[in-house]
Amino acid sequence: MGWRLKNLTTATSGAPHAVYQPTGWLFAQFTRHVVFQGYSSLTGGDGQLYELYCSASDDWNVKNLVSEAGGAAAATNSNGYIWAHQGSQHVVYQGQRFDGHVHELWYTEDDGWNANDLTDAAGAPLTLSQPYGYETYYDGTQRVVYQARGGGHIHELSNSGNGWHDLDLTAATGAPPCAADAAPTGYSFEDQKTAHVLVRTDLGHVLEFWRDTAWHWNDLTLATGAPVVSDAETVNGYVFRGQGTQHIDYVSGSGRLIELWWDTTGWHYFDLTTAASAVTPYSTSSPAGYAFEAGLFQPVATQHVIFTGRDNFVHELWWQEGVWHTNDIGPRMGAPAIVGDPVAFVEVDEGSQNVFYLSDAHEIIELRWTVS
Repeated sequence: MGWRLKNLTTATSGAPHAVYQPTGWLFAQFTRHVVFQGYSSLTGGDGQLYELYCSASDDWNVKNLVSEAGGAAAATNSNGYIWAHQGSQHVVYQGQRFDGHVHELWYTEDDGWNANDLTDAAGAPLTLSQPYGYETYYDGTQRVVYQARGGGHIHELSNSGNGWHDLDLTAATGAPPCAADAAPTGYSFEDQKTAHVLVRTDLGHVLEFWRDTAWHWNDLTLATGAPVVSDAETVNGYVFRGQGTQHIDYVSGSGRLIELWWDTTGWHYFDLTTAASAVTPYSTSSPAGYAFEAGLFQPVATQHVIFTGRDNFVHELWWQEGVWHTNDIGPRMGAPAIVGDPVAFVEVDEGSQNVFYLSDAHEIIELRWTVS
């Protein structure tokens, strides 16, 4: 039981070097997937999105998704997610030269990888930010959120199987505008049958859009009295189903790792840096959080927050039975320094945690915890 390190760039035949933050997800039959933009020392980013993928055998392969799908070249990084309702994989991104279009690469076992322009498909306004996609399984809907150009409005593109539709969440709810440099993220709370979208405001407040039978908004900073979010940070959230709670992790303006959490009594906040005596996070980093629900290999459920420390290494905070602990995973494993932010997910049925990041040598690094 424990963590191990693997350099996926050097371990995978034909894998190019990388630039920008990768994205990662778990798909059917426990296959792991990581997508990133390729890097050239002469040109920087090459506009191509490459996928590293492997099965339980841990043998990694690589393919060029833009080339295979005939899609548009990418501006920077991308975001990937699965649509389990349809058994498909999806990657969304803004096109090269920041063309303002939300481009999608999508995969099914029967059709392979294909390309789509969601902005054109939905008749939606151009995007200013990196788009973010996720699924609400309870109603079988794909959801892609982004900040539209001009005015700080958050838009959602959604598809329940009958085509793509656009909704201005800011106008629909009467919410205040988001920060000009903010990119929204989203997640689903399946047990409550609600969708949630998070974004930062100019004042550093965490703005939440949430949907049950209609969309609503809430200022979580005002609701909890929590510290403001640091500048240029993307705010991420996740659900801990075993506890029936929601969790949002971010770095405060004073450099503390803060958690907002919700239970049936409402929203609260907690200073994780102080509670775990942890390394100070990088001031503009965006932590990745997830729950490791109880299962065959994990009898006691745990929470995990992976973040970039001010020392430029990957660190972990983990919670079990009411206590937060710290794990200086990068330095302890002798892992390369990180550039940007980590991405992470868990495989409950196989009992593993999976962390991916871009190293300072333009390589994709995997940190993986398994029970054996």
